[in-house]
Amino acid sequence: MSLLEGLNPQQLEAVTLPHQSALILAGAGSGKTRVLTTRIAWLIQTGQIGPQSLLAVTFTNKASREMLLRISAMLPINTRGMWVGTFHGLCNRILRAHYRDAGLPQTFQILDSADQLA
Repeated sequence: MSLLEGLNPQQLEAVTLPHQSALILAGAGSGKTRVLTTRIAWLIQTGQIGPQSLLAVTFTNKASREMLLRISAMLPINTRGMWVGTFHGLCNRILRAHYRDAGLPQTFQILDSADQLA
């Protein structure tokens, strides 16, 4: 089955945009996650990018897990290590990798206001 099978014209247009950054805005239930995951899979499958060469930022951990699950269902690749996640999760990952550059100890902790008060 083709990755592009079953997409409506607007979804197909979004998935096959030229290799560049893309912002997908649409209402609830319109297929945004399908479009984004299919675009990622399509860019990888067509050789336009490697799995480690993209950044997909979501609003929730649930959404990022769902995206990675869908990508792994579409392609025979290991999605571990792909840059798909929430803004906070991805920033944490960057800080963990570059803690020295950020002037942080290797074992730094990130606390929310409730943790700070405790």
